[in-house]
Amino acid sequence: MLEETFKKSELLLKSNPVYKKMPVLIHDGKPICESMIIVEYIVETWTSDGASILPSDSYDRAIARFWTAYIDNKIPDAISRLRPMVRGSVEAEAEAEKLVATLQVIEKAFEKCSKGQSFFGGNNIGYLDIALGSCLAWIKALEKMVEIKILIKEKIPGLVSWSERFCAHDAVREVMPETDKMVEFAKVLLSVMATTPAN
Repeated sequence: MLEETFKKSELLLKSNPVYKKMPVLIHDGKPICESMIIVEYIVETWTSDGASILPSDSYDRAIARFWTAYIDNKIPDAISRLRPMVRGSVEAEAEAEKLVATLQVIEKAFEKCSKGQSFFGGNNIGYLDIALGSCLAWIKALEKMVEIKILIKEKIPGLVSWSERFCAHDAVREVMPETDKMVEFAKVLLSVMATTPAN
């Protein structure tokens, strides 16, 4: 089911009555909500070759889920706070610094989880890579919108290198939204939000 971004159909409201938002995957008439839950569901339902985006070790799986929850709790909120800010403003600088501090925490997790390899999941993109990778287009758009660098090699060298590898990966390169298109989408989003009454 594809939904228009700013219109909520009856099917969406019925399928996700708690958050009333996308994404929702409907499989066999049953709704599955929230991005990373959908990713896990797809892996568990359709992975037949034994490959998995989740680590095979139960402890490593728990750690990947912990850091995914951390990313889901921290990054989207930081993006939402930064998106409407004025270019180069003191407020934008302060929010960008908070986001960089969050990424520095994730940088340490990358060092441990990757075990010296290219991705959080080792030599291949894994669950945690998908969680953070899904935020990269917004982060790059924010850098352009508020004219503040967030992916700073001197502060988060491992994550900056990881982000370059992630975006260059065959599975990602063709589907990663272009920064300029994300900036335009953000402007439309801000315009709609400015004219929509808060719930």
